[in-house]
Parts: sequence; C-alpha cells; structure tokens
Amino acid sequence: MKAMVLRGKSLAVESVQQPVPGPGQVLARVLACGICGSDLHAAKYMDDMIAASRMSGSVAWDTEDQDTGIVMGHEFVAEVVQAGPGAEAWAPGTRVTSIPVLIDPASPNGMVAIGYSTKYPGAYGEYVVMSAPMLLAVPDSVPDRVAATTEPCAVGLHAVREARMQPGENAIVMGAGPIGLMTLLWLKKEGVRHVTVSEYAEPRRALARQLGADLVVNPAEQDLAAAALEATGAPAPAVFECVGVEGTLRQAMELVGRLGRVVVVGVCMKEDRIFPMVGINKQLTLQFVLGYTPAEYAEALGALGDGSIDTSPMVTRTVGIDELPSAFEALARPNDCKVVVLPNG
Repeated sequence: MKAMVLRGKSLAVESVQQPVPGPGQVLARVLACGICGSDLHAAKYMDDMIAASRMSGSVAWDTEDQDTGIVMGHEFVAEVVQAGPGAEAWAPGTRVTSIPVLIDPASPNGMVAIGYSTKYPGAYGEYVVMSAPMLLAVPDSVPDRVAATTEPCAVGLHAVREARMQPGENAIVMGAGPIGLMTLLWLKKEGVRHVTVSEYAEPRRALARQLGADLVVNPAEQDLAAAALEATGAPAPAVFECVGVEGTLRQAMELVGRLGRVVVVGVCMKEDRIFPMVGINKQLTLQFVLGYTPAEYAEALGALGDGSIDTSPMVTRTVGIDELPSAFEALARPNDCKVVVLPNG
C-alpha cells in the first residue's frame, strides 16, 4: 500500500506492506486522517520526544529503530474491510474511529500507540489495523473529514474538563490553532460566560470569531491582559496555554488571576523558563494535560454526531498522500488550520 514514511527527519511517500488483522483486530481502509501538531513535532524532534517519554516513564511508543520507518497518523476515520478472529461483529463497510491505541500483548505495557510504531502503520497510509474493543461506529451524519477531527476534539474536551470551570467564570485561550479552537468550542458548550482568544495569524483569528469567541485579540497589536480585563472586569480565573513555544507559559502565569489555573495544552519542545515567585504570589495551579479518556473520546464523537460541536470550519484543506510531505512544510506557516489527508482519494 502507499503511505508516507518518516525516517529520522525525512518524509517520503513509499510503498509499504499492507497490515494484516490479527485476533481481535480489524483491517480498515483509511477514509480521512488529520495532520496533528504532534506529528509536525515528531518530524523535527523525534529524539527529544522519545527522551521526554522515557523521562516520564512512558513505554507506549515503539519507535526505537527509526531507520525502519514510521507511518504516522492517529486522527482517523476508516471503513472496515476485514475482521480478524474474534472481531467478526464489525461488518465490512462500517465506518469506525478509535482512540489511537492498539492492544498488543507482545508490547511492554500491552499497548502500542497507532502512528508512533515501527511495527504497525498509522493512518498516513491506505490501510490501518485497529483493536475491535476500541472501535466506535461513526454516525452517518458526520462527514469523513469531520470525523477525522474526533481525536483533537477530545483533546479540547479533556483540557476543559480538567480545568473544572465554574459557572459564570471567564477564560483566556492562548493560540487559535486546532487545539486552541477545540478548547474554545468546549468552553462555550460548557457554558463559560466569556472566552478571549489570542492569536497572531488573521486566518485563525477569523476562525475563532466564527466559532464563538467573545473577544479575539492580536497580541502583536493589543495588550492581551488589558483587553481581556476591559471586556470582563476581572482577570481570568483560567488560562489555556495552547501555543507551546518558549515564553507562553510565563505569559499565561502573568495573565491569569490570583488563585487561578493555567491549563497547559500546548507542547513546548524545548526547555522553558518561568518566574516561580509569580506563581507563589498568586497561588496558581499549573495543570498539564494529555490526551483524553476513552469516555471523553466517545463523548467528542457523540457531540459531532448530534451537532452540538461543529468542527467543520476548522478543516481548511484536504490533501492526498502524495501531497503530505509538502503539507507538513506548509503547516510551519499558520495559513491553514486543520489539514486532512484523504489517503484513498
């Protein structure tokens, strides 16, 4: 099958072996897969990501032999074409998605992260294998390119739930990339009174306005703290850092109100500096969040199905597999928001 392969820092479209479903697995034809910021990071910082994973005690990534090549892609919707032993309940033709984890008893912790394994290809290829216990049927009302946003939608949901927002509170979202906008959508769905979004790029500021932000600020032209304070009358009790570059965590700590929470959703790939005394004086809580629970993933898919969350405006471009390497390069510039690959056309 055709797939995009990462070796070291090189991306190339190649012909790779089509996976075969084992016991409890299905083989599925990939219909759509979103390009994730984590994949952009992996193409540049895979060694650093592996090192950080080891420092945090994680063994979920099967990426040690990078010369073998990794087929990334974990934000997917696919159509079942073949069921392995024990997975026959999933009929061919069923559209499915799944948290990007494959049950694999031979792996150190019994699991493998789909899209970060040299053993199992991710969804930047024409076919992917998934574990039947993880599968969720995609509602007929959800188009493929929208279903491919289920995973980042669940990330935004998890960030908002971990923030434990209270009725009547306000929030600031730093960054209007896919995760910042997903966070915005869930904040508004959960009834947060006022959400300020900060973003440098005009196309993404326009999306934030379209998706319900109460105030959108270009920090190159406005003082974010002053603008948010004028709009709400008090410093925000919660700031969601969805940028992940050096300095934004420090800014978030300065922005948030006393006794507030800084929810760190963006992934900074370098060491960073903060002023601990700011956090002490304000008695801040720093909450680092990762991923979502299986229940949150299912809830995100359900919200897409019933229309209470609409991510369709965020999908600003679709590409084929052959265009994937150039799409990775283009996403270094924030002209697009969510780019979705359609591996089978």
